[in-house]
Amino acid sequence: MTSDLMKSYIDFLFKIRMSENLSKEPSIMVYDSFRGHLEESVKAKFRQHNFQLTVILAGLTSVCQPLDVAINKPFKDNLRKEWHEWICQGGASITAAGNLKRAKISDVCGWVKCSWDAISDQIIFNSFKKCAILNMLDGLEDDMVYEEIDKLLAELEKENLDELDDKTEIVDN
Repeated sequence: MTSDLMKSYIDFLFKIRMSENLSKEPSIMVYDSFRGHLEESVKAKFRQHNFQLTVILAGLTSVCQPLDVAINKPFKDNLRKEWHEWICQGGASITAAGNLKRAKISDVCGWVKCSWDAISDQIIFNSFKKCAILNMLDGLEDDMVYEEIDKLLAELEKENLDELDDKTEIVDN
């Protein structure tokens, strides 16, 4: 995305905030470290419209970006399901060369809409909490960040215990 497009996008977001009387409320934009987001003119445009810009460092999007943490996988799974249903219902025919014909753009747009509609608001909300972006400042929700890690550790511990036989002695330090 060029810096001009990015600046137009920032203006668009600001107009939405103004239309909802939120222009004076604090706001934060969370972006990855794509260089177009980091250009000085783009950062100045964010400041002009009272946006705080937070950049996720390269290599950390899978941990810190809400879309990567909790939304992309179910969305893609839903989209794949839509495509499979279309195939199973005879939506795809074969070209003379033996390849599948492309789906109509209107079909694909319908799949995307259905796939997105299947993502609940609660999943989106929780994805931000899991990334510690919208957690309460009193610390009551801080554990949400570690819930998944705790689950994985518990599974590994259970796996390891299952592999032990009755003669194995467990020693706590």
